[in-house]
Amino acid sequence: MKSVSFILCLLLCPSLLLAAPGGDETVPMSPAVLDSAAPLNIELPDRLPRDLVLPKERKWPAPPERFAPWPTNGWSYSMPENQGMDRSTLIRAFRYGIREGAKAIVVTRHGYIVGEWYGADWNVSTRQQAYSVSKSFASALIGMLVNDGVITGADQQAASFIPEWQNSQYSPITVKNLLGMESGLRCSWFSEMMLFFSYDQNDYAISLPVDQPPGTVWAYNNAACQVHSELILQATGAQAVNYARDRLWDEIGMWTATWDTDQAGNTLTYMGINASAQELAKFGYLYLRRGIWEDQPLISQQWVDDSTIPSQVMNPFYGYLWWLNTDALMWPAVPDDAFAALGMNEKKIYVVPSLDIVAVRLGDADSNWSDNSFLGYVCASVLP
Repeated sequence: MKSVSFILCLLLCPSLLLAAPGGDETVPMSPAVLDSAAPLNIELPDRLPRDLVLPKERKWPAPPERFAPWPTNGWSYSMPENQGMDRSTLIRAFRYGIREGAKAIVVTRHGYIVGEWYGADWNVSTRQQAYSVSKSFASALIGMLVNDGVITGADQQAASFIPEWQNSQYSPITVKNLLGMESGLRCSWFSEMMLFFSYDQNDYAISLPVDQPPGTVWAYNNAACQVHSELILQATGAQAVNYARDRLWDEIGMWTATWDTDQAGNTLTYMGINASAQELAKFGYLYLRRGIWEDQPLISQQWVDDSTIPSQVMNPFYGYLWWLNTDALMWPAVPDDAFAALGMNEKKIYVVPSLDIVAVRLGDADSNWSDNSFLGYVCASVLP
């Protein structure tokens, strides 16, 4: 009976696989996590070091002594060599991106654009649907509500804002469970399809049953992320797109950004932001500067820190709706402090604090795209 109980425990809590006994120096990554990442063309290792220690806090390098003026009204430009970068290596990153379907590439260092390229029929103002990059924006809005005291913290019950969840089935789900993709809400190809075609996607998302105890299974769940739309609406009385425009986009200069809604008018917090590469780079730069913009805190440094470390043990490469290069295992050619907002069809915002870099890629879907290759070239261009 003990062996049967242990097997059942592993099935219900894949995180225990990271601590499984045995002689092998590595342990398998959860198949559920790998299956979730594959359609997004996100490169995850299929095995992890047995002794992997997840960071409990983010260590940030000291900011550069001098960096560019804030890019609210427009980015400043600099030659790569003036920002300590090798031009020829940076060009290799751009050549790779162009060859693999990019239509817009922006690379910044120390707050300057050091490289920029647009394909045919694209320019600095061209906007594109960023898909799941939008999830990281939803995370930022939740953090701003925490700053405002509207949400007491990530451990608050989501049911505090969702009357339909004030029962024994849903009350264990915390805001953190939703941010870390470990809510236990039903997640299948059918539920994801039904979400997309629902007239009221908020109503569909909050009506999904709880299939697993919160905190025991990691699943990339768009419907669970859509719950943030209802949470923000109930907490503020405003749609997430309006809250984002008033409190975030207007502050950092995302002047032309839009956010799609469902037929009922609900903001789609799992996807839907349409923005230019330069606008998305501003959002990455806000996180590079730990939530500070024009010397004023828009998001608390603590929230940025907490968002960009592993939120749970089942997928050590996921924070609060941000992807993480934990221990440089996801992108070996990139410093281990890098993190990113990643969307379907290769929509990317990369942030590398130790090198003071933000990079954005928009354009066509390309199954050959490698984050490690592109960002590896960008990082390798930084001179010692």
